[in-house]
Parts: sequence; structure tokens; C-alpha cells
Amino acid sequence: MTASIFSLKLRDASFKGVPFNVASISKSVLRRKVVHEYPQRDEHYVEDLGKGVTSYDLTAFLVGDNCIEKAKKLEEVLLSPGPGTFINPWEGNINVTVLDASSITYTNDALRYCSVRIKFIDAGKLTNPASSVNSVTLARRISDAISLSAVKDFVDRFKNSELFQLYQSAMTGTILEKLGIISNSEIVQLFGIADEIIELGANAAYLLGAGPQSFADRVYETFGLARFTTTKTRWNGVVDQITNIVSHDSFRSATNAKINEPAVVSNLITNQAAIEGLMRNTLLSQAIGAATMIGTSVDVESEDGYSEDNGQDSDSISVQIPVEDILATRDGLLDAIDAELKNPLIPDELFLNLLNARCTVFSLLTEKAEGLSRLITIDLPVNAPSLVVACDYYDDATREAEIVTRNKVMHAGFCPDELKILSK
Repeated sequence: MTASIFSLKLRDASFKGVPFNVASISKSVLRRKVVHEYPQRDEHYVEDLGKGVTSYDLTAFLVGDNCIEKAKKLEEVLLSPGPGTFINPWEGNINVTVLDASSITYTNDALRYCSVRIKFIDAGKLTNPASSVNSVTLARRISDAISLSAVKDFVDRFKNSELFQLYQSAMTGTILEKLGIISNSEIVQLFGIADEIIELGANAAYLLGAGPQSFADRVYETFGLARFTTTKTRWNGVVDQITNIVSHDSFRSATNAKINEPAVVSNLITNQAAIEGLMRNTLLSQAIGAATMIGTSVDVESEDGYSEDNGQDSDSISVQIPVEDILATRDGLLDAIDAELKNPLIPDELFLNLLNARCTVFSLLTEKAEGLSRLITIDLPVNAPSLVVACDYYDDATREAEIVTRNKVMHAGFCPDELKILSK
């Protein structure tokens, strides 16, 4: 029987350049769907999950005196790693992967013939799912979640009993002690919230008397830094300041007392520990939020390391952050989160939020550190103007201010013999 004109136009089948014969190919196409059937309802819903994998089932056959050698060569490419080009006589070139090469058949009935059962599937692409939420957005959401969990935990743990008046002064003293530590930090002066801290301390007894929710909400409002996201400052320094505060021994004294002597703990110690936990976790949430500002357009450095103008451009200078500073800030914040995770008093919701925060902070700040310069020390042969140093080392005179700021040079015309500069 003579071949049809159509069959003469078909291409020879092959895989990775090794030819074979094929009489037919079975192609399977699929659209993935899930049928949702609802109880007590006479209707259903079909959910489309996208295109499925396309597969090709075929039996390759090899003929001729050298059919065994041909089969071995085909076997070799079928077992080789990675996808390859399959020439389908009817559809042309297709990039496929071997899903199954189940059997090679030799028979005495046909000495010059052998067959290979093969199943190919589309090779596809190695792609990660596109995330609709970036690390900055995720970190800010987790920051809010930690604050809300801390407030809820405080409201649940605080014992507002009839004996509250007896130890009210001790409670107020605990609050004033913590607020005093916060007031001495540079971030209070930086953001101008000293009056709010003083007001919180003055009204602490009244707020606690009105209920733990009132006090917790005021703490959250006072410590919140979201309102200062347009302030130009050294934001990794803000994170460092907050982690130093929450790591202070005074922020864990009552917490440790409650952990170490749970059987004899009074309501006073319980409430003091609750206050410490509220303040620590609220501050930690603000540190996580502040970490998202590192490396942004408002992340600058002034002569004293912080912006003095609370958002104005006159005294602040944009300075590239060395990778060491970001990694040190990351590790300090992770240590503070780890210390809180070890606290057996925190509830499950807060623990999970802190655990998520740890992963997010590590990814966020590691990502920000990628590609940044390292801080190196250079020795100048003679005192030189900062402008000359910037031209010599960077070929960029505009980086003169960066050198002056980082090294606190008294006069830009006379740099000291030893300077710290970025590697690039």
C-alpha cells in the first residue's frame, strides 16, 4: 500500500537528536477543575485551577540490522537528565521531559525490530509563585499584629481587683521606671515625644483605674512611630535604640520574678509583669516597623548620627549604609525577638506573631544588605581635603559630604590620616 501524500509530509520523530519511528502518538490535554458540591443545595460550583500538564504517549520502534544499537542510543538519551526537544511528526518541535520509559521490547518474531514504550510531558518552567505581598508590607502587617496581640495579652493578664488601691503606688512606680528609661533614649528627643511620655506617666494611675484596655491603648498610641515615617533620620539607629531599651534588665525584673516563683506570685507581680510585657512587645513591634524604613529615601545621617530638623533637609545628609551596620541591626533585633520568644508567659497568638516576625526581619534586612558596600579603613599619606579623597577613591566629588559626616571631620579641608569609607 502506497503512503498518502499527507504522510510523506510528516517529519521523522526524534528525541534529543536520536531518531526513531512511530506509528501513532496519543496526546492528552487537561484543564484542571474542582467541582464543589454543597450540602442541602441543588447546585454546584466548578472551580477552574488552570491548564494541566500535556502528555504524549507513544511506542517508538526501531528497524534494521542495527536496531539494537539504535535502541541503546535511544535508551541513553531517555535516561539522560534534563528536558530535551521531541520532534512530533504531526506537531513539530516540543520541549519535553521523559516521565516514563517503561519497557524496551525485543522479540524472536521480529529479529530486525524492537520497540520502546515512552511517555513525554511538557517540560514546563521552574518559577516561584509570585508574591502579592513584599517583605516590607509583610513586616508592617506583622508589626501591627504584634502590637494588637500585646494589648490583648495585657488586658487578659492584668488583675484589676478590689485590692488595686493598695498597690497602686507600686504599679505607678513600675510604669515611671520604664518610662524613665525610654525618656533617656535619643529617639524620644528625635521624634519629640517627651511630653507624651510624661503625660502617660502622669495619667498612668487614672488609666489603669479606668481599666487595662485604656492604659494599653494609650501605651500603643504613645509608642507608635508610624506617624513619623516621613522623618529623615538614621533608621537603623532607631531600631538599635529600641532593641537596647527592651533588652534593659529593668524591663524584665517582674517578668523574671513571676517565671521563677510562680507559686507565690501576688497580683502586684502579675500586673507588673503584664506592664513589662506590654511595653516590651509594643516597642518591639515599633522596631520591626522602623526596620522597613532602612535604605529608603528618608534614611539619612546627620553630623551627630540623627536628623536634628525632624524632617527638613537643611542639616541632614544622605549617606550610604555599610553592610556591617545593617547586619548588626538585624542581629540585635533578632536577639531581642528571641529573648521574648523564650518567655513562657506569652500567649500562643503573640508567640506565633513574634516567630513570623523573626523570619520576616531576617529576610527583610538580609535583602537590604545585599549588594551594599563594606566599611574599610584607609590611611592617607598626608592630610587632604575631603573633596580630594572623594575624587581619588570614588571618582565622585559629590560623596565628599559622606566622608565628612561618617568620620566627623572638623574641617572639610583637613581630613585625618585615618578614615573610614565605603568600599565602593
